[in-house]
Amino acid sequence: MKVTRKRSVDELALFGGPALFQRPRSIGQLDAPPIEPFLASLKSIIEQRRLTNDGPFVRELEAQLAAYHGVAHVVALANAGLGLMMLMQTFSDGRPGTVIMPAFSFRGLPHFARWAGQTPCFADVTPDTHTLQPESVENCITDRTRSILAVCNVNGAGNIDDLTSVAARHGIPLFFDSVYGIGNRYGQTRLGGFGRAEVFSLHATKLLNGFEGGYVTTNDAGLAQSLRHQRNFAYGSDTAGLPPHLLGCNAKLNEIHAAMALHSLQNINAIIDANRRRFALYRKALSTLPGLSLLAPTGPDAETWNHSMVIAEIAPEWPLSRDFTCALLRAEGVAINPYYSPPLHLKDNDPVRLPVTESLAQRFLQLPAGHQVRPDDIAAIGELLQFLHAHGDSIAARRPASSELCGVSR
Repeated sequence: MKVTRKRSVDELALFGGPALFQRPRSIGQLDAPPIEPFLASLKSIIEQRRLTNDGPFVRELEAQLAAYHGVAHVVALANAGLGLMMLMQTFSDGRPGTVIMPAFSFRGLPHFARWAGQTPCFADVTPDTHTLQPESVENCITDRTRSILAVCNVNGAGNIDDLTSVAARHGIPLFFDSVYGIGNRYGQTRLGGFGRAEVFSLHATKLLNGFEGGYVTTNDAGLAQSLRHQRNFAYGSDTAGLPPHLLGCNAKLNEIHAAMALHSLQNINAIIDANRRRFALYRKALSTLPGLSLLAPTGPDAETWNHSMVIAEIAPEWPLSRDFTCALLRAEGVAINPYYSPPLHLKDNDPVRLPVTESLAQRFLQLPAGHQVRPDDIAAIGELLQFLHAHGDSIAARRPASSELCGVSR
């Protein structure tokens, strides 16, 4: 598809020129398996009239995911948010309390805590991996702490060993939001078996596409039994040994979504390889730009990372603010967002100060990633960013007077 290159500042779409892309380039993965095998599975589902309620495709998906992650149990769910909510409710022992979580993370996390009858307690993150800082977590622990939710971030899995030690020292359940971690490793071990449980997503924008959906991985048989009980309204007579405080909900994954995820799982290595190739193209396209660089994990885990997101860091020498840069790109059809901004504790009116989080939240934006982003799209985005840098002073002088850019209040 033809794109419109920029020759003057007046041609920028924010100033009235034609957009670079007529069809927006998104930040989601949006990969999909070959259609014919999926349609054959869909035909089988319809013919058998087994559409939901722990059907054969769900059971096969759980078995294959357990093998992939190297864990004893996988519980498939309608979405990842329900998995986080159910785990918070399970770990609460029926008592109101707090869940420690990062403030530099997905905006839905505090909502899940409140649905589970808990209050979010925000801890700071490390400046390198942007994951929970063990010392900050320990400082947050009180007699009302019911669980610790760590997030395996796009820039690394974090210090899982030290977080595990903190949780064990205080007898508090530790679990992980690993939505961006499918296929990634911590040391030599693939994510999935750390803490009491890990939660993954099957949303279409994530690495493994089930349209919608999610799943919990765990090596705790009792916890898996509890989650299976919860996801089906807490129905059933086999409740011996289950905690009495468990609340049921309808969190079942249907057969159609499970089939889609199964076919996607067959292509997981190819999907990750394609992400790595796109990331390498971005790195080449932006390599000569002062003040703009790409986040990438370092150390022994770097070669296994799935690169499902492409995050650019805006340094002080970049001539435009992060939010103004984001607004300029969005006007051109580059459907991006600031990355984890504003941080959750500020949105929540929490008076706690988290200096690392607050600094990080001003510096990053997401670039288009995934199946629909072609090599020439990446080249065009790189060329656009080169143009913005070369004409930074002229563009900055025409910054809109609005106090809001890219949906971020400043």
